[in-house]
Amino acid sequence: MRIHLLIASALAALNSGCPSTWGCDPPSEHFTVDAELSEADVGELITNWGFSDRASITCDAACHFAYERERSWQVGNADSCTLSVAPTAGATPETIVGSVQCEGTGYEYFCEGRRPLGHIDGEHRGHDLADYLARCAHLEAASVVAFHQIADALARADAPAELIARCRRAAADEERHAADDGALARARGAAPAPARQRPCAPTLADLAIDNAREGCVLEAWAALRAAFVGARARDPALRRAYAPLAADEAEHAELSWDLHTWLIGQVDSDTRAAAAAAMDQALARLPAIARAQATHGPAALGLDGDTAEALARRFAAGLRARARLAAHAS
Repeated sequence: MRIHLLIASALAALNSGCPSTWGCDPPSEHFTVDAELSEADVGELITNWGFSDRASITCDAACHFAYERERSWQVGNADSCTLSVAPTAGATPETIVGSVQCEGTGYEYFCEGRRPLGHIDGEHRGHDLADYLARCAHLEAASVVAFHQIADALARADAPAELIARCRRAAADEERHAADDGALARARGAAPAPARQRPCAPTLADLAIDNAREGCVLEAWAALRAAFVGARARDPALRRAYAPLAADEAEHAELSWDLHTWLIGQVDSDTRAAAAAAMDQALARLPAIARAQATHGPAALGLDGDTAEALARRFAAGLRARARLAAHAS
């Protein structure tokens, strides 16, 4: 199954189920919220939901915040919403500075890129939205290097011209993504570290093993995460940025699988076994990686640990099925 269909399947299952048990039917209700917002509430919305200031807080985010605080359930959709927030800060955290009124349907629960060989990771220690976006921009810039690195190695090996051209196009896509993520990060006060790598001229065997892990698994997962953020992020700016990015990343993941098919046909049996082992290991670790990313990532992405782990388990199962087909075809 092609990557974009695996992504659609995983997200469709998420929409119809819960984080940890696919196919369940979470309890729902019609809710009405009429809540006051204190200065501390406004500060929490700005800090944890990725807003730049109080004026940028959206009614939808405030509705989610108030309903989840009162009910510990999550908003499925808000049919109506009205928000009022004072333009300047209150005197104390307890000072009432606004209110939100909304109604809709609530549920009890809802069911980062290719690195080149020789990559030197950048210094991004924070976990807020600005630091996350800066790290994304850093990794997108690293992906530019990765795709040129692959294209150069393919050219040396007289690989099909179509594969080389697709790698060059992917590098151009990643350059654009790095610029877009960098602009979002800088607007929030963080600067991406430049992409750096040690000198490296990989062989086809090196690429076969690395691509099985970095491309077929991790880049494919990055495409799914981007699709989720593009649809579910609490920050509209993130949704606007990540929806088109997700389509590009899905194409890059598809390229990785096409590269996998060609590369394993060029290498010896020991290298094929090593590539299969690298892919198996990455697939086995993916749910834990997904949970850690969501747990330590910014809340503005809208992705919690349980949901991320469930998505990764389902997605990994689909990738394993595709790997079996690829191995059979070879």
